[in-house]
Amino acid sequence: MSSHAALGVVRSGVAVLKGTGVRINCISPGQIDVGVDLKDFDMRGMTSQLPPASLQSKESQQQNIGLERAGLPMEVARVVGFLASGFSSYITGSNLVVDGGAS
Repeated sequence: MSSHAALGVVRSGVAVLKGTGVRINCISPGQIDVGVDLKDFDMRGMTSQLPPASLQSKESQQQNIGLERAGLPMEVARVVGFLASGFSSYITGSNLVVDGGAS
């Protein structure tokens, strides 16, 4: 599902779930280094998007990402934990971008 479609599902879900106490949000992660070695990965068909973090040079990450590095899975998990907690009780229909300042 594209990120635009996911945002549409979230926004329409807010209207459908209104009054139920259920919150619906979206997380849009940027480049996340999941620790998978992709050195021999076939890149055909991937020219229209950024390559996976493990295939990008450090110089490219420093140029394209505000925090100058790929994110870690734990950093996205912390956002998930925040949304699941009571600290986000008044947040619904939102898109939280976790991309280190790349967008």
